[in-house]
Amino acid sequence: MSIDRRRVLLLSGAAALAAGGLGFANAHEYEKGGLKVEHPWLRAPRDGESDANLFMVVYNRGDAADRLIGVKSPEIGGFDLHVAPQFAVAADAIFFPNGAKVTLAPGGSFVHLSGIKKINPVGWGFELTLVFEKAGEMLIDAAIDAPDAAHAHDAEAMERWEKANSRGAADTPREGDMHQEDHRSGHEEMKGPGEMGPDAGEPRQAQ
Repeated sequence: MSIDRRRVLLLSGAAALAAGGLGFANAHEYEKGGLKVEHPWLRAPRDGESDANLFMVVYNRGDAADRLIGVKSPEIGGFDLHVAPQFAVAADAIFFPNGAKVTLAPGGSFVHLSGIKKINPVGWGFELTLVFEKAGEMLIDAAIDAPDAAHAHDAEAMERWEKANSRGAADTPREGDMHQEDHRSGHEEMKGPGEMGPDAGEPRQAQ
C-alpha cells in the first residue's frame, strides 16, 4: 500500500474543520489481543543504505504480559530488537507488562530493520507485520519520516529533506491510494513500567 501521509494530513484536517472541529480520526492505531499500537513510524534509509529503525507506542490493556518477538515483511531481510539497557531482562523480545504503556523512540528501545529491498518515499507508508507472543500477528502501516527525524511527523526534518531532495508534484499519489488517518505526533516520553529485553545479536531473517 502506498499512502502519502502529508497529503492525508491535509485532507484529514480539512474534514475535521468541516465537521465542526471534532478532531482527526484514530485510524493510525492498531489493536489486537489487548494490545494497542499507536503511531508506528520509521526513519527512512539514507542514500546508499538499506537499514531503518522502527518506533511506536504500545499499550497493553490485556490481563497478561506480552512480548514482541518478530517483524515480518517481504521487503526486509531481517530485524533486531534493541532495548534500552535498564529494561534488558528478557531474552530475544521487547516486553509489555499488562497495564503498561511502552514507548519505542529514538534514544530508547526500537526495532532495527535490515536489508530493506524496497521502500516507499518519505511521507508515505511502509507495511509491516508485528509478531507478538500471545496476541499473534498485527499488520501495521508505519509512517516513513525523514532520515534525521527526532519524532513522528517531524515537520522540521521533513522540510529539510524536501529541500535537499527537491520533492515535487510527480510524487503525488492517485486519490484511490489514500485513506484518512490520525496524524497526531507519536513522540512521547517513556512512561509506566517500560519495555524489557536485551539487544539482539545478528539480524534475524524476516519471514
